[in-house]
Amino acid sequence: MSARKQNKAVSPQAEAEAARLFGKHVSKTKGRLLLAVTLVCCALPVILGLRLWTEIPEIVETGLIGAGGQDDSLPRWAVVFVLPGLMCLLDFLAHYQLLANQRRMTMPKPYVRLVGRWGFPIISVLFCGGMMLQSAGRAWDLPFVAPCVLGLVLLLLGSHLWDCPRDARVSLGFALAGRSGADWDAVHRSTGGAWMAAGLLAIAGTMAGQPWAAAACGVLALAAAAVLVGLRGR
Repeated sequence: MSARKQNKAVSPQAEAEAARLFGKHVSKTKGRLLLAVTLVCCALPVILGLRLWTEIPEIVETGLIGAGGQDDSLPRWAVVFVLPGLMCLLDFLAHYQLLANQRRMTMPKPYVRLVGRWGFPIISVLFCGGMMLQSAGRAWDLPFVAPCVLGLVLLLLGSHLWDCPRDARVSLGFALAGRSGADWDAVHRSTGGAWMAAGLLAIAGTMAGQPWAAAACGVLALAAAAVLVGLRGR
């Protein structure tokens, strides 16, 4: 039996489990929310490009050589607008493919599983942003990377909390012991939304040259969780 036929012989139960693990079943509401959030995240390096526009040379050397031996340098406008735009397009296609696999209860292709819903936002923020910094003669250093990573972590945690089940390993369950299911859902959804907003603001602040905004957003995100849990406890 060929390898293709063996793959087709996978049981429906195995396909469903694969879809659950790799397709990341989400509701339509959360799917739309994550698509919107990740598209905004992919586009945020444009802020950095506009801020450094006069420092970025008109032709940016990429260090890559094309198949014909030609230099694959990029014009400034392509670095600032096209690369983040490409990340937005690829992010949209990845989300579409994951939702298609979810509907069909099939396993996504390996490259789709690799990037998931957050691969292209991470690439756009860290590497497109880093390319703009380096082309402007600035360092891709800790003061840039650390607040961006903090923002990405807030986005990931917020997306998880938004609809996490009661048996989730990462949750606010320690502060909601004995509360009703309605309290659990309301607190986690509100906190998840607040943390995703804080993550976007942290990254946007870093791109705008205000890395201190990341620390402020981190503190506000934690404070939002405490306030929401406290309000539900009344």
